[in-house]
Amino acid sequence: MIYKSIFNNENNENTYLVYDEATRNGVIIDPGCKMEKINELIDENNVNVKYILLTHCHYDHIENVNPLKEKTGALVVTGDKGAENVCDVSKNLSSFGLGYEINDVKSDIVLKDGEELKLNSLTFKCIYTPGHTDCCVCYLCGDELFSGDTLFLRTVGRWDLPTGDFASLEKSIKEKLYTLPDSTGVHPGHGNSTTVGYEKKFNFNVKL
Repeated sequence: MIYKSIFNNENNENTYLVYDEATRNGVIIDPGCKMEKINELIDENNVNVKYILLTHCHYDHIENVNPLKEKTGALVVTGDKGAENVCDVSKNLSSFGLGYEINDVKSDIVLKDGEELKLNSLTFKCIYTPGHTDCCVCYLCGDELFSGDTLFLRTVGRWDLPTGDFASLEKSIKEKLYTLPDSTGVHPGHGNSTTVGYEKKFNFNVKL
């Protein structure tokens, strides 16, 4: 497995490319970066994007789902609540964040909690982690966790937006993420990467 990230300066969002080195087949996680930067990332690494994985519904993570799908033919993957929320402008906050509505993103594959998506040598396990929103999921591939806005370096996703709830967020992190091996890499939707072990000791919001 190889993973690369690009950073959107406008909203501090991370978009990830994860691919199988042998086949060059891969996925994009949370295409919130500008489309030209995503295209450059794909082309530079000569990757065939087969899936678009969404961690949750917010505009800064789904802005370029449809252009990317049109370019690559990739299938959109969410959890069950994500399939509802990505096209709900009151929950994806697109009018507020972008100045226009995103109401036409469609999920092609809905993963249940614990269900796996396989792509050549890659296996992505979907982990439901409600709290930042009620549709948040993380994706575990090998020993690398793509945590969206659930868990950040030394902090967590905000819970004061629609469908957010701190008690749910804390439970998700303690019961779903902090039970992973300490060496598990954590690659968040915003900011720098970290590890599960580090966050268990030093996270300001949720410690063990």
